[in-house]
Amino acid sequence: MPDIPALDIVDLSVGYAGETGIIPAVDRVSFSIAPGEFMGLAGESGCGKSTIAQSILRLLRAPGIITGGEIRIAGNDMLSGDDNAVRALRWRTASIVLQNSLTSLNPVKRIEWQLKEALDRGGAAVRRTPAELLQMVDIDPKRLRAFPHELSGGQRQRVVIAMALALEPKLIILDEPTTALDVIVQKEIFVTVKALQRQMGFAVLLITHDLPLLFEVADRIAVMKDGKIVETAPVVEFRQHQQHPYSKALLTATPKVDFSTPPVARPKSVAHPVLETAHLTKAYGTNPLTGRSALVAVNDVSFRLAPGEIVALVGASGSGKSTFGRIVTGLTRPSSGDVLVDGRTPVPVSRRRPHQPRAAQMVFQDVYGSLNPLHTIGHHLRRAVISAPGGDKTDVEGRVAALLTEVGLTPTASYLDRRPHELSGGQRQRVGLARALAASPKLLVADEPVSMLDVSIRRDILNLIARLRDEQGVAVLYITHDVVSAGYIADRIAVMHRGQLVEEGLAKAVLANPQHAYTRQLIAAVPGGLGLETPIVNPVPAS
Repeated sequence: MPDIPALDIVDLSVGYAGETGIIPAVDRVSFSIAPGEFMGLAGESGCGKSTIAQSILRLLRAPGIITGGEIRIAGNDMLSGDDNAVRALRWRTASIVLQNSLTSLNPVKRIEWQLKEALDRGGAAVRRTPAELLQMVDIDPKRLRAFPHELSGGQRQRVVIAMALALEPKLIILDEPTTALDVIVQKEIFVTVKALQRQMGFAVLLITHDLPLLFEVADRIAVMKDGKIVETAPVVEFRQHQQHPYSKALLTATPKVDFSTPPVARPKSVAHPVLETAHLTKAYGTNPLTGRSALVAVNDVSFRLAPGEIVALVGASGSGKSTFGRIVTGLTRPSSGDVLVDGRTPVPVSRRRPHQPRAAQMVFQDVYGSLNPLHTIGHHLRRAVISAPGGDKTDVEGRVAALLTEVGLTPTASYLDRRPHELSGGQRQRVGLARALAASPKLLVADEPVSMLDVSIRRDILNLIARLRDEQGVAVLYITHDVVSAGYIADRIAVMHRGQLVEEGLAKAVLANPQHAYTRQLIAAVPGGLGLETPIVNPVPAS
């Protein structure tokens, strides 16, 4: 008798109720996962991946409606039973790990309490302890007394994985669990998951838009588009030959570093840098016993960025990259050292004048969080135009239309009265760029602007940033943990580790021949590698 599938989905259809009826989101999807199999479900935002994940465990909420099909987990019917029957199957038979670990953890409860709660769902039959769960995911049991905010992003995600595996389920669903994490932490987490899978024998459904990641961890891949599965194949076959045009497009959309040409330095004025820092330091807190700073986020950083240059500031989470970016834009005060933007010290942002004009403008990772959800896109941009120095205040509407055109949001009139939630992630990021450009900045600081976007949209936004640099001459500090996108867009790469700059040079030269051990570690953690099979040719200096 063949093994019962860990997950069996037959003709699943899901929709969302709207004013005009039910809008289809998942259209007659069928697939199964064998016990102990690692399956990847790939596709871009809006294709129906997460809707399927929620439907599997009956977590879908209104206006979502399952309109047809069958779902069985280890032979258990998930759709016909009542809520109590389904609730009894969750965590014991199947569990889920979400993208944002903070939403899965109670912020006011210690880790020990949350792990014990997960274990209590199994009753007296469960013999594991919270300490054993932490050890299982390579976290020191001493962290049991910590609150979620006291752990790193990677540690929090490991805790959620431990909670998901507490009752030894047959299936674990991973819904974009590492999207917001750097490549080193991502690799560590999946090494842990794969080791636990071999040990415990559970099946995995990994939902992601990252095909190179699936090539490394999955046994089989299914690709979704517009609510349908368009292709399913073992990883070995899929990697060599994609059958569906969308699968090919999804794979080729990933930004890649072109090592076929030598790295060439852009002509630049070193005499008049747009950004210059000298011995910049930022420390937080003071140990009352020693009198020393508890955390040094930026440590003695001296750095230059020329007009029209794109420099990628690369490092893992917690390396000090974002703090450095906030300092140069005036959002954070340094503890010591000097910073000049366009020859002047940045004016700290004031609560009384939060929108005061400045030569450096920031584009945030979560642009939705930086846009007031109550105001229209037109309102945000009009305010930015009115606050801009030296601008023509007599033609605000014309300037707003020009900004929307510059970032590719046309026809412009169709965006003015829309609110942030009515735009896609890529569209919101374009609005963020438009708002930053309203001040005609000399320096654009882009802090992880594409990490939360689909691969095709990532490339579009990176290309847009490069085009704006070419057309307007703005210098760009691109802050990222993604060395691939850094190599794709940047002229130079500066690597930051524990608050210090440990390596700096032409982008492709740094990636092809890294000098620092930490840089080599970052590159080694990239899923699928950089595609560099032969040594790069010697760099050619700018004429």
